[in-house]
Formats: sequence, structure tokens, C-alpha cells
Amino acid sequence: MITYILSGGQLDLPFAEKILGQREDKVIIAADRGVEACEKLGITPDYIIGDFDSVSEAGQAFLQGYTGTVVSLNPVKDDTDTEAALHLAFDNTQGDIVILGGTGTRLDHVMGNISILRQGIERGRRVLLVDPYNRIRVVEGRLSIEKEKQFGDYVSVFPLEGRAEGVTLTGFFYPLQDAVLEGASSLGVSNEIVEARADISVKNGCLLVIESRDEK
Repeated sequence: MITYILSGGQLDLPFAEKILGQREDKVIIAADRGVEACEKLGITPDYIIGDFDSVSEAGQAFLQGYTGTVVSLNPVKDDTDTEAALHLAFDNTQGDIVILGGTGTRLDHVMGNISILRQGIERGRRVLLVDPYNRIRVVEGRLSIEKEKQFGDYVSVFPLEGRAEGVTLTGFFYPLQDAVLEGASSLGVSNEIVEARADISVKNGCLLVIESRDEK
């Protein structure tokens, strides 16, 4: 089972349609302006959550006709609509959680959405932030990526919380062995997988792992 959160950022509709069409066993949560994507794609989400203060007229009409579960939030709140949707997913679903539409031109929202990925570690759930050019996740311990299944061409690793110790990368063009990554360095940017499988491990701390590709 995979849960897809359709967020209110810059959501590429053909990409979202392709991703959603890959799985039958899925739960869809529309977060605030994510209802507009549902309306355009002809999708009925399992849950809708948000304060709906910036939803278009088409989105409002979609809301009026929706008969499923709607969680209305106060516009004055601490959590973003996407984070509230993530908590809804934690409480009501199982398996991986994929956030679509969580990136875009608002870097404050992008940073906020990257920050909440850490909550998946605490809940024992894999949470990914995905757009047409990036697949982003937080890793504690170990991650293996098969070259044939990687997302894009490049893999970058960053320390999530200031310092990551015992970082080892194997199967990459630029390997690392028991290294320390700190926030004031770009050491882990734009690596490439050169073997059938690449392994990433960290002994202390967490890593932000970004698989990416260039725009064509």
C-alpha cells in the first residue's frame, strides 16, 4: 500500500497522473489546493484536508460535491497543510507515503516539506518528496539503490541535522568511507552510481538523500 499526498505546491499534472497510475493499492490524500489537481485529473481522493483559504473556484466546487472525509483546518495554525496531511496518513494508513506537489517556487514551503520527511523515521514509515526531477528522502542507517531503478542520474547526500558521522558510500563514482559530513560543506553533491547497486550508510545522524535529473 502506498499513500499519495497531493500537496498545493507546483504539481506537474502529467507526472502526477503517471505516478498515481502505477499502483492500484493506494490511498490519496488531497492537501488544500491538492483538490484542484484532483478536479483536473478526475480523481476522487480518499481524504481531503486543509484550510482551503487559497483554493480556486473550481476547487471549491469540487469540495462542495465531495462526499468523503474532509478535515477542515483553522488558517491560523502551526502546521502546514502538507504536514497535517502527513499526520493524517500516519494515523489512517500503512506503508510508504509519497508527497507530490511539495516543491515549486516557494522555497520556504519546499524547506518545510523537506524538514517533515524526518517524521517518517520516527514513525517507522518511508516518506518521500517527489517531483519530475527529484526524489527526496531521509535516511537513518542504510539505504541501497539499484542503478536500474534509480530516479534520474545523480545522487546527492547531505547531513540533515548539522552533522552526520560514519558516512560510507559504495558503488559510486565518488566513494566515501567512514566520513563526517557537516552542514558547511557541499561534499556530497551530484554523485553518480557506477555499479549495479550503490549503498549509503550513516552511523550517527541522518542523511538527506536526493536522487535527481536535469530538465530535458
